[in-house]
Amino acid sequence: MENQNGNGKTRNGVDKKHPFVRFRRKARLTYLKILRIDDPPERIARGAAIGVAMGVLPTFGLGIILSLTAAFFLKANKAASVLGSFIMNPVTSPFFWTASLLVGSFLTGADYSSIMGKVKENGFLMGAGEASLVFMAGNIVVSTATTVASYYLVRNAVIRHRRKKEEKRLRKLSGM
Repeated sequence: MENQNGNGKTRNGVDKKHPFVRFRRKARLTYLKILRIDDPPERIARGAAIGVAMGVLPTFGLGIILSLTAAFFLKANKAASVLGSFIMNPVTSPFFWTASLLVGSFLTGADYSSIMGKVKENGFLMGAGEASLVFMAGNIVVSTATTVASYYLVRNAVIRHRRKKEEKRLRKLSGM
């Protein structure tokens, strides 16, 4: 591994300005921020799950506001709900949209390739109008699955992080 030498490369030679590298760094930072929130793990996980739900559902730019409101009423961690809503971003949006259309096509019996053909042929807005029911059917399933998964993943990650932190503290105390 080479050291950072001022040319915009990381120690392993990857360009720091590459979009994927920036996305990974931001995702890691968000993950660490969630782990370090001082609240019970269940409350943090509930907030993150609310944020993920509002991020995946088509909230038309209101995801953060809706996640904060839901977190307030459901007594969840508001910071985690905001951080969880960042699941939807330019890198992940195509994945969630495609997954929603695929699942919706399966549920409704619609032909996925013809829907995508209409979107490509008529433009997103015209093609999406015909596919909105298919998309919403799939999006309900996709958002539910990601919400439930994110609750358990975040809760377990916070518990694991705190356990490791406590073990490290105890090792440090016993070593003195």
